[in-house]
Amino acid sequence: MSSTELVETERKVQKTGRKRFEITPTVLEQVEKYSGLGFNMSQIATVLGVDERTVYAKKAAFSQFDQAIKKGRLSAIGHVSNALFDSAMNGNITAQIFYLKNRAPEMYQDVIQQKFTVEAVGKLSDTQLLDEIRKDESIASQVSGLLPLPQSQSQS
Repeated sequence: MSSTELVETERKVQKTGRKRFEITPTVLEQVEKYSGLGFNMSQIATVLGVDERTVYAKKAAFSQFDQAIKKGRLSAIGHVSNALFDSAMNGNITAQIFYLKNRAPEMYQDVIQQKFTVEAVGKLSDTQLLDEIRKDESIASQVSGLLPLPQSQSQS
């Protein structure tokens, strides 16, 4: 064959698009690790080299993938919770306060929140509303002198 002759060779047809993303034990380990480190779905997708939509699709389609994400997050929460508990038990007052406020909020909260709905207030008569205001010492003290006296006291 001379150098001027053209030789036609067979070329394999190449598929276009991205390589198919397979869920393997290695991928599941990576997902668990990175979700445990606090990575969000976009960050996990970047580490895996896939689009974020692919991560959501695999999460919805494969329970093992979803479980790896959940397991990683729960594992991290467990480690931090244990560290917080150890800090609280070793005398870290900030950790103790944080722990108690979050584990027993009904007993250790700074502010007692009372929920009133505008709808319920709108259904009260003026007399009923005044009676409710008088029952709440914190509100009554703020508006003392502005409220009319109760009818039983104003008649005497």
